[in-house]
Amino acid sequence: MKSKKLLSVLLCTALLTAAFSGCGQTSNDSSSSDSSSSDSSASTGSSDAASTTGEESSTDTGEPEPLTLPISEDGAELDVYVMYGGTIMSDLNEIAGVKKAEEMTGVHINWIPVSLEEVNDKMGIMLSSGDYPDIIYPGVLYPGGVEAGIEEGVIYPDHDTLIRQYMPNYMAYLESNEEGRREATADSGKMLVVKCIIGQDFTAESEGTYQGLAYRKDLLEGLGIDEPTTVDEWHDALVAAKESGIEYPFMLEETGGSPLSLAWGVVTGMPNEDYVQMDGDTVVGAPLQPGFSEYIDTMAQWYAEGLIDPNFTSFNYYLDTPSSVENNQQLLYSIILSGFTGNNYYSMRMTTNENAYLQPIVAPVINEGDTVYQNGERAVAGDIIFISTSCEDPVLAAKWLDFQYSKEGELLNWYGIEGESYVLDENGEPQISDQILSAAAPSDELQKYALDRGQCWLGKNNWQAGNKLSVATSGSTQQMDAVAVWSAPEINLSTPSRGWTLNEEEGDIINSEGTAVTTLIQEYVINRIIGADTTPYEEFKEQLISYGYEDVIAAYQAAYDRYMAR
Repeated sequence: MKSKKLLSVLLCTALLTAAFSGCGQTSNDSSSSDSSSSDSSASTGSSDAASTTGEESSTDTGEPEPLTLPISEDGAELDVYVMYGGTIMSDLNEIAGVKKAEEMTGVHINWIPVSLEEVNDKMGIMLSSGDYPDIIYPGVLYPGGVEAGIEEGVIYPDHDTLIRQYMPNYMAYLESNEEGRREATADSGKMLVVKCIIGQDFTAESEGTYQGLAYRKDLLEGLGIDEPTTVDEWHDALVAAKESGIEYPFMLEETGGSPLSLAWGVVTGMPNEDYVQMDGDTVVGAPLQPGFSEYIDTMAQWYAEGLIDPNFTSFNYYLDTPSSVENNQQLLYSIILSGFTGNNYYSMRMTTNENAYLQPIVAPVINEGDTVYQNGERAVAGDIIFISTSCEDPVLAAKWLDFQYSKEGELLNWYGIEGESYVLDENGEPQISDQILSAAAPSDELQKYALDRGQCWLGKNNWQAGNKLSVATSGSTQQMDAVAVWSAPEINLSTPSRGWTLNEEEGDIINSEGTAVTTLIQEYVINRIIGADTTPYEEFKEQLISYGYEDVIAAYQAAYDRYMAR
């Protein structure tokens, strides 16, 4: 990944996690809150089996053995490398929830925290050293993929056995959500690493679509215009905004894409991979669909009318949007993150424009009654976590990791200490305590109690927990409301790109033909919009095919078929 792109991704992560509990997503196949997956099988008593953690079970019944606590009774230690974005606690062992976890498990952790800004560089340094911690939560993809990490002798080669025999809480989460199970499993049917599970309190489920179109509601109301629902109505609204003094009222993505293209049933913007999308169970190339050229033609017309900011190719959505909002420079934005909708830019002191209100909307349609689409990447099993080959007691490591997925572990990591940082309400659900909420900086105060409040997400990325603090402190549900809006359309055109795996041959195709095709598409889209390329669209499609685009689509289709067969 090129450094500029990586920086954008890291910055996206940092900004999004500051405003939203995570970077994951609300699927309709989620497990219910009273699912058996939410119950920890850990007990507070010790057992003879737990005192010899380094010995693997002599019998394999096909079911993981129950997790009993403490895991160790002889002062066992593990070195754990984690992505950590907290700013309050320099020593993670001083976090109250971490102290309690050590008391419960009997395992002392030598933490190696790495900041969000350092995850890529630190990973490279660690790998090149040849000296690996017992457990690694890198926060980035393994260079070359997980299989490469196994072949290079870094990743423990048989996580599958460890998971199936010693991680009952983790397995329960995977069994509760079919998509999560697929995402955590390789095409071979084995689990090569452990995955961070995304969900609500004690459930596994994606957050939903957490970015999309948004407009300045305050500015549109000032023009006396109701919220447009069709492409033509948005055109008229942009014209009115320009006439009112907003020089360039619409900001496209830097590649010329936008969720507006969903009106024509095609994806042109992020999240997107080589411009492929789903048509049922079939992977198709968006540029080969009729709607793609219609989208480009429409954007070219709007550009010629001065409705689109000519600086869209250099506009950074994570760095430049606050200034645009501050100065009322745009009416409509192609990408706004859920955490920055409503008046959150102002409430987070990123602007002084107290009137600015960003209203999320689903993509408009061409004609009233047309199908409405979304393009939202889903993930239930996200970031990788793995035991390294340097670990002398992988069974101990597996059991300690499983504790992070237990109900007790999740409460400690996300809420801290009952009666201090959280209380259980009448329904038995954890809620942030008044002690935290009355602090000068509740988010900072909670970092003293809960590991994952430092943007760590070891084990579980509980986006519901993050929302609870935001709602309790601001009284606003704007973030959740935005996700609900963008996730509303029933048909999602996004591919499961975070779940499928390309084999070596497919990877070669994507790295060669795919790279060339993507470059060609982006250059054509941008130049057609700004009027610098008049190549007929049919000629462009022929060029795409000559570049091997059909091979690219076939490679993704094969990966998708294997993914669905897991």
